[in-house]
Amino acid sequence: MKPIVRIVGIIVSLAAFAFVGRAIYRSFDGLQQQLASPLFLIAVAGSVVAYAIVLQLCGLAWHRLLTAIDGPSLGIRHALAIYGSTQIYKYLPSNVLHMVGRYRLARSAGASNKALAFAQIGELLTIILAAAGISALLARAVLAHALQEHGIDDPTLINILVICGIAVLTIGATMIFRHRMTVSGQRAFVAAAVAFIFYALFFIGSGLLLTGLCKSLSSASGVPELIGIGAAAWLAGFIVPGAPGGLGVRETILIAGLSTAGLPAAEATAVALGYRFVTTVGDALVAMVIMLLEFEK
Repeated sequence: MKPIVRIVGIIVSLAAFAFVGRAIYRSFDGLQQQLASPLFLIAVAGSVVAYAIVLQLCGLAWHRLLTAIDGPSLGIRHALAIYGSTQIYKYLPSNVLHMVGRYRLARSAGASNKALAFAQIGELLTIILAAAGISALLARAVLAHALQEHGIDDPTLINILVICGIAVLTIGATMIFRHRMTVSGQRAFVAAAVAFIFYALFFIGSGLLLTGLCKSLSSASGVPELIGIGAAAWLAGFIVPGAPGGLGVRETILIAGLSTAGLPAAEATAVALGYRFVTTVGDALVAMVIMLLEFEK
């Protein structure tokens, strides 16, 4: 089964790279102008620092999941340092090495295997639920527009799809959570609920950064839709196996979603590339700051 999943992931990644390459080629002249826009460059630079701050919400969510089992054995500062220093590993092939590195560092710091297993499964489920929920609720108008272009114009059908999708994800995540975990149900679900809130805030925050990039080039589309598109792009890049940091996949969803939301092709492509720069450099900035602080000790 794993080889098949890996092959599917490679095919999806290659198709995504082809889509992004085609988008860059077709809008190359306009893309150069957008990427050279002073306002856009200022927005990108500011977003790098802002993303590094927003990323700490994910570290807080991971720490909360750990404390459901081990209690406060691993301090918040230590947990944030471990989380931040390993995020950069997700850009290596396989898209899971950041989780492996996080597991090893936390285990060396005294976290139990049981707590780390719970945190890893809880993180996967809650972060997927948060991204899926926000994208389904906030990007509904974009979905409706996309379906209209294919001859489907039924608001009731769209509402049913959104509600059923969220319900299936929630029920499935709950069943997996209860099946795989043997910890106290109340502690587990409280920790998962808190983690869900942190991840939801992360997607809203990073979505606002995406909105800022869009608004620096165009006034098209509303803020909620842009946040939803950002969450959908992040989710797609997260679940495709083997795509390092969702590379290519995330950009494909962003370009397609932003274009559907009303941005011209050149602007949508520029925002997708700018957002990739923001998240990659933001992850690197966090890791670098943590290493410098550790070096000074």
